[in-house]
Amino acid sequence: MSGLDNQMDSLFPQIDKDKTVENCKHFLGSVFPRMLRISGLTSANYDAMIADLKSPTMDGMPKSPTTLNNADTTIVRRAYAQQIVKRTVEAIGRCNNVGKELLSMRYLDNYTDTMCYMSIGYSRSHYFDHIKPGALLQFADAYLLDDLHIYKSDSNQTQSGL
Repeated sequence: MSGLDNQMDSLFPQIDKDKTVENCKHFLGSVFPRMLRISGLTSANYDAMIADLKSPTMDGMPKSPTTLNNADTTIVRRAYAQQIVKRTVEAIGRCNNVGKELLSMRYLDNYTDTMCYMSIGYSRSHYFDHIKPGALLQFADAYLLDDLHIYKSDSNQTQSGL
């Protein structure tokens, strides 16, 4: 193995493709919809920011000190959820044309897998064996907020990029 190969392996360890695909399915199928709800955004208007959060109110009664009050916590959670939504949409946009179309239909427009492969024009088996896994791997590469890859280790164990 050359020095360049060693550098590449240390910077970009081998990915467990099957587990990375499953991790992306979980993220896009469970985490993303929850973050979409928390963010106050919808898939149709993910750019719009909702600013309907209340400011903290004072009632004059002493309270135990906290680092964040409820309004602050809500603001932080909503802002982080909005970042997840924004970065997810950006990552989908960085995929190739087929991946972008598939992931947009499946996870932004809530199409079923059947609707996706029929709309795109692939057979069921080709869709599930090649097209969807390839799109999910592209998404894992393009998503910049967290590392969605699951890596192979030298002892054939896997480790999460998160």
